[in-house]
Amino acid sequence: MIFARLSIILFFGILFNLGNTAVAYYPLTWDDLMYQMEKRMSWRRAKMETVVQVFDPFVKNADGKIPAQPTELPARRFNQVIYWKDGEVLVVETQSEKGELLHFYYENNTDLLSLSLSDNRTFSTEDVLPRQLRFRSRFEKERGKALRELGIVSKEVAYHIRDDNHVFLRIGNLESGHFALLNPKTYELSSLHNRLWQEDGSWLDLTIVFKKYKTYRWQTYPKITEYYLDKRLFKRMTVSKIRTLSRLPMKKLRELAWNLRRSQTATLQNDYAL
Repeated sequence: MIFARLSIILFFGILFNLGNTAVAYYPLTWDDLMYQMEKRMSWRRAKMETVVQVFDPFVKNADGKIPAQPTELPARRFNQVIYWKDGEVLVVETQSEKGELLHFYYENNTDLLSLSLSDNRTFSTEDVLPRQLRFRSRFEKERGKALRELGIVSKEVAYHIRDDNHVFLRIGNLESGHFALLNPKTYELSSLHNRLWQEDGSWLDLTIVFKKYKTYRWQTYPKITEYYLDKRLFKRMTVSKIRTLSRLPMKKLRELAWNLRRSQTATLQNDYAL
């Protein structure tokens, strides 16, 4: 009798596990995926600080060969202070290691400002945007904007089996070279893929990899984000500090944006088609 009961329990346990696996890997529609991602976002306002290392991905050694490990350029390091309110505000202060403001990005609903402030170092908008925050928004329009910034316009969702046999959910068209890969169980962003076209008509494959996910205030985030050109590391962003806020220091940030706009020639539009 006891053996029969154990057999029944084991049978239903196996069915339960198989059911969970099937649900985790069942291909979703775009709307289903957006719903699942919205449920997993708990932050509304946050302040994040990052340290960014820069590498030379194509420098050659004395033998004329590219070394296995890219060469870090310590003088090119920079830090970022990021203020974020989901769906409304994104402010990025890009600073030198000495605290000098090198670039200021200000987005408050439709009010946009992207401005390099140093004659020695120039940053584009694409250089400074924190990809993980916009993509993890609870608002579909923000996630869609994050994808368009990388040229991912297709809302096709499909399985993707990588060369190492790991299975992902893919957003976008594989043949275009513009797509995102997500963990099919947690819906965490694993990598973003883009192509950078060159003047001679060739392209470089840009891959942004999100690693070492941590949990803070019931929300996961990647501790490390790495950028690769043709599989060669050229930038690594490490989150050094993060905390959620009850309110952002908007008065100070608006005043800074206003003063910079008056004193400098600013770029007021972003090209999301890149």
